[in-house]
Amino acid sequence: MWHEFLSSDPFREAAWAQQAASNSGIRHALVAVVDFLDPDLESRLDQYSTLPNLTSVREHLVWDDVNPLKRFAKRPDLLSDSAWSKRLSILHKHDFRCGLEVFARQLPALTRVIQNHADTGFTIALMGWPLDLTKDGFDRWRRDLTALGTCDNICVDISALECIFGMQWPVSEVAPWVLSAIDILGVSRCMFGSHMPIARLSTGFADLYDRYVQMVTGFSEGEKDELFFGVADRWFNPR
Repeated sequence: MWHEFLSSDPFREAAWAQQAASNSGIRHALVAVVDFLDPDLESRLDQYSTLPNLTSVREHLVWDDVNPLKRFAKRPDLLSDSAWSKRLSILHKHDFRCGLEVFARQLPALTRVIQNHADTGFTIALMGWPLDLTKDGFDRWRRDLTALGTCDNICVDISALECIFGMQWPVSEVAPWVLSAIDILGVSRCMFGSHMPIARLSTGFADLYDRYVQMVTGFSEGEKDELFFGVADRWFNPR
């Protein structure tokens, strides 16, 4: 899986990734960035459709009212903007999955959007990206993720844990969150990811996956296969 790096020329970046995927001899799926209010959105999606390994697009919608360094959306109100939401329907022409990256406090608004687009598959990054790691924050995140889980058209990405829990995150602190996400959504709607190369600054690839294995020690081999491979393989359809 390859996700965009927020280039100033998103199509050129995605085309570069496509060339790298074609030359690698390994199955790949690519995810490119979009702006659903872009007046040229349809043309951009047409461009992306020429890249055979590109199976998903996403928009960064995270917005923190307190910390301006945690604002990647163009505006804080996009999830409640009916014009923005209506543009999601353009995806039907290309059968792309759609990633929407939000913080946990935005999950109720995200749920309403996803309920209005039941024919599109939505990827939820970082387990819904909780910021409040207190007990109250955990309880609120669980409640909102449970509500989101009533939507059948979602899949949750468990990765980039250093963004949530810090660069030296311990398994004992993170496991309750990861296991709760799996408990709420089921093993067939959750997938582990590496967040490389950034995760190299935290754990590195081998140690990261060893930590994942520790968290799911009690799971069956079939359940582990879903989390580590099966879900991502079906969801992103690498080619």
